[in-house]
Amino acid sequence: MTQAHPTRTAPEDLLHRLTHLRVNRSSGGPALYKPVALLWAMGRARCGAERLLSWAGTERELGEALAAAGMPARPHYPVASLRQDGLWSLPGQEDVPTAHGDPRPWFAERQPVGGPTEEVYDLFRDSAVARLAVQEQLLELYFAERDPAPLLARLGLPYAGAEAAAEPDPLDLQWPEARPGDPEPWLVTAAEYEQGCRLLELTEERRHGERSPAGGSRPVRSSAARLLVLGRSAGRCENPECGGHPAELTDRGLPLLEVDHVRDLTLGGRDHPGQMVALCPNCHAVKTRGRSRERLRALLLGVAEERHRQMRTGK
Repeated sequence: MTQAHPTRTAPEDLLHRLTHLRVNRSSGGPALYKPVALLWAMGRARCGAERLLSWAGTERELGEALAAAGMPARPHYPVASLRQDGLWSLPGQEDVPTAHGDPRPWFAERQPVGGPTEEVYDLFRDSAVARLAVQEQLLELYFAERDPAPLLARLGLPYAGAEAAAEPDPLDLQWPEARPGDPEPWLVTAAEYEQGCRLLELTEERRHGERSPAGGSRPVRSSAARLLVLGRSAGRCENPECGGHPAELTDRGLPLLEVDHVRDLTLGGRDHPGQMVALCPNCHAVKTRGRSRERLRALLLGVAEERHRQMRTGK
């Protein structure tokens, strides 16, 4: 069983383990067993399914997901391996075999009820930011040469696709069923903001400089980071000199805000909320091509840093 890292908090250790899986690479590329199992569990949590499932249900559903990803339908392998990693639970079972060898006879005989651990399930169910951030990392690490769209559609997980002409709206990705008058789903708590930032920072060095497989020259941008900024803004333009944030909302009742990197990623900026702001379309246009854009950029960098500090410290 994987032990917690002595210098990380429990949530930080969990996020690190979810995005630093040990996978078999003997065939040249990463085996997708464990990433697919986690994405399957994520989809179940997102739709409110029970955490634990019978082995017959797991064998059927996870087997189908693995087959959809082009892998042999062997759900016993990722379940046994993720349990060894401390990310999967098989209550009442003490002599679970490892993924090495052939654990199929044990699963066939015991028919264990199982699912992700409570902490993994709660993270996937309760935090749209963490869920999206973990999903992005799994796709970047293990699906670089594959199209994940059919699998994610099957699992009920949002995906804009690398071929999208513009950056996907994280609100549309996470709340496709939102309707005017619904509670504001983009708001995030200070704890969720902190947790999301920790995950982004854990993977920031690895993500820095990555390019979109489709766009070639376009840097990869995190939708989770954009979602954090939108939540921090509470649906209002973060430019203190804003001449009037449009009261108009989208057809789905979402705020007319655009998340911007104050320091361009191609010039060394960070894909991190500490250097990002939520702007109304007018302020975004001024910051991008207005005569006063250089002065406004300097102002907005200070705003981003201060809003970020306030959200993380509560002061």
